[in-house]
Amino acid sequence: MPKFVYKSRNMNRTFSRAAGIIAGKIAKIDGVIGIIATGGIGRGHSDKFSDLDLIVYADEKKAKEIDKYIAIGQLHHKGLDYDTPVESYQKAMRRKSPSDYWSQALRWTLESSHILYDTKNRIAGMLAEKVIFPDSERRRLMNDHHHWADEILNYMYPTWEARGQVYHLAHILRQAADNIVLWIYAKNNKFQPYLRKWHFYYLENNMIPESRHFKIIKKAYTSPITTRKQADQMRRELINLCGKIGMNIVEVKWEDVLKKNSINWENASDKTKFYLDW
Repeated sequence: MPKFVYKSRNMNRTFSRAAGIIAGKIAKIDGVIGIIATGGIGRGHSDKFSDLDLIVYADEKKAKEIDKYIAIGQLHHKGLDYDTPVESYQKAMRRKSPSDYWSQALRWTLESSHILYDTKNRIAGMLAEKVIFPDSERRRLMNDHHHWADEILNYMYPTWEARGQVYHLAHILRQAADNIVLWIYAKNNKFQPYLRKWHFYYLENNMIPESRHFKIIKKAYTSPITTRKQADQMRRELINLCGKIGMNIVEVKWEDVLKKNSINWENASDKTKFYLDW
């Protein structure tokens, strides 16, 4: 378990105690198959801003009924907020992983979860089967985030440098940094965290080799970018960072892009030129 960097007081003992008591009562409901503690309880750090996160897995025939009085949402009691969804165990097992149901965010949530109640090891079996990161998915995510980081740094940047203001450049540089972060996570077989508030989770807690570059990554979000010179410097630093981590984005000059596209036109078929000429 990492040594968390968060400044708030860790209340995990209180959260875990409450979760154990509540799970003990919910487990007695007819149709409940298993209960998982997620969120801060699973990750090891809960504070006054955290929810008490439990997922209740129930028999499909009972799930809706149980949901009516367990998955109320927006409850605050004894200093804790509650998030206690009820899911059909059978539905969860029928869905493929990965899928819209077994999303990156859900698998990230469940990866560090604690099982509080389990009948016949069905929940443990479900997690072993579904909380996976296939290599095909990893490669697809890496390709997607590489594409968008390259698109932003080499193509969007010069267009907004010419047509926009410095704040446009600051905005897209942070978008490039977003894609670099998520590429790093996919490279290391780390699921994309639930919500962007956990965006730096693996980096700031030193869970991956690229954590040593975190100071450079943070600069895209924290350094003032109020001049073109500052924006250009940040762009160069992000491109250099990509080379250091194996993302390999080569800086492209806009003039070379236009030259390449002009050559593509010359090499196009006569039929293409006929219809697209004007």
